[in-house]
Amino acid sequence: MRIKVVFIILAAVLAAGCKSSQPETESIRDDTTARLAVLDKSGENADENKELVLSMRKPLTLNPLLNTDTTVDKALKLIFEPLCNISEDQSVKANIAEQWSLSPDGLSMRIKLRDGLKWQDGEPVTAYDVEYSYNTIRNAPEDSVYKYCLMNIRDYHAEDSLDFIIDYSAPYFPCEYNLAFPIIPRHYYEGNSDTDFAPLGSGAYSLKEYDSKEYSLEAAEGINGSPKIKNVKILITPDDKTDFDAFNQGVTDVLDTNDLDRSGIFATKECNCSEYSTNYFEFLGFNNSRDTFRSQPLRQAVAYCIDREQILSGIYMNSLEDSLTPINPSSYMSSSGSLAKYDYSPDEALKTLRNAGIAPESISFSILVDTDSPTRVETADIIADSLNRTGMKVTVNKKPFAEYSQLIASDEFDVFLGGTKMRSGFDLRPLLMSSYVYTGTNYVNFSDAKMDTLLSAYITALGETAGKTALGEAERYISVQLPLIGIGFRRGAVLSDIQLRGVTIPYISDCYVDCEKWSFD
Repeated sequence: MRIKVVFIILAAVLAAGCKSSQPETESIRDDTTARLAVLDKSGENADENKELVLSMRKPLTLNPLLNTDTTVDKALKLIFEPLCNISEDQSVKANIAEQWSLSPDGLSMRIKLRDGLKWQDGEPVTAYDVEYSYNTIRNAPEDSVYKYCLMNIRDYHAEDSLDFIIDYSAPYFPCEYNLAFPIIPRHYYEGNSDTDFAPLGSGAYSLKEYDSKEYSLEAAEGINGSPKIKNVKILITPDDKTDFDAFNQGVTDVLDTNDLDRSGIFATKECNCSEYSTNYFEFLGFNNSRDTFRSQPLRQAVAYCIDREQILSGIYMNSLEDSLTPINPSSYMSSSGSLAKYDYSPDEALKTLRNAGIAPESISFSILVDTDSPTRVETADIIADSLNRTGMKVTVNKKPFAEYSQLIASDEFDVFLGGTKMRSGFDLRPLLMSSYVYTGTNYVNFSDAKMDTLLSAYITALGETAGKTALGEAERYISVQLPLIGIGFRRGAVLSDIQLRGVTIPYISDCYVDCEKWSFD
């Protein structure tokens, strides 16, 4: 029996870290809880110099290219600026890079940097810094946040102070998405062994001081201007639950969350909410290697039995963006208007089965779901109930997360309800291409020659028009074949103190985008 590496299924309510029983984590949690109990910001910094308070995990380094923790990465965005950004509609936006272009054969990219940019010590930002940053990623741990940015790159070099060249081993249409990583200064980091906790960037803030409990930042003249809020405190917290508590108690001012249930926060704290679409995709996955689910009409019949309105509004409380396919409908590359439709209709499900010569009562299967996710359990129950009303025999197999994950990894399931973080750039190959069945990321075991051709056509497309056309064809094919049935994409939210002004719709790549413009009443 082949075993796959489980990485895509995510707990729905809180990250797994909140369940850790490691002594160090418990010690940090106890210490943090004690501090939250005595911190009172009601009279603190009430003038125009009021500080912004955030949170992150305990960092092992403040070098953003060596860091492996996503919460630390978010905080480091205050100090370091990326080459490019991925915006709310999932298009790539200029930042340090002013413009970029692919060669006609798709094998080379030329990047032009903005002229006149400075590091926080006054030295110019150059293409040689980009080259050094790539070298740092190349030597970074395999689990570092930006390791993926080297994908498909054969070579790279600075041509001069403002021009940078990347050579690719093969055409890769979404390569620009791999430019969204922080740039670090070569003159400061090269040969300097004392930089792990002494960062130098080009962002809105610089590090002032730190200890084991908190980090203090002060305003800097970043490449996008100096911030209105002059001081930032970043508390060290052990887990997501503590982050929620700290925000609810008014100890921190901002909370970024893609949690499926934010009602607990709104119930106890009045706050601003800036929502954005994420890459976290919730779906019903068939085990397409089993004879039962090789039937396209059966998969379509299941789609007709999913009451999307009840699930999205009644269970997920509109924290998911309705999506049948793994292409986010909020993205500029979506073809959602031309996809096959499956409006809720058990009668249409029965008609589809009978037209295919399938007797509903001959269909029997279970939906695997993890008990750590109440929203998914409730969703699975509703779907099963609807399917049973057609005459099928469907049960819900509820397992603890660890057992649930193992059953998916070893292909011991009929259908599962779960989720995955999709790659930026709309590369669907890991989820749906035949070759990935054997490498462990095509969890639905879908193997289809036409699908493979369509997904490859997108990856090797030359030019935006060709790329969008190819992705649209692939998405339409997915909506007809239904190797999986999307429920939707999680909507993230940056929740902020009611007195904090200027928080805009976050970028997928930066929840603190435009922090220079933030201010308190």
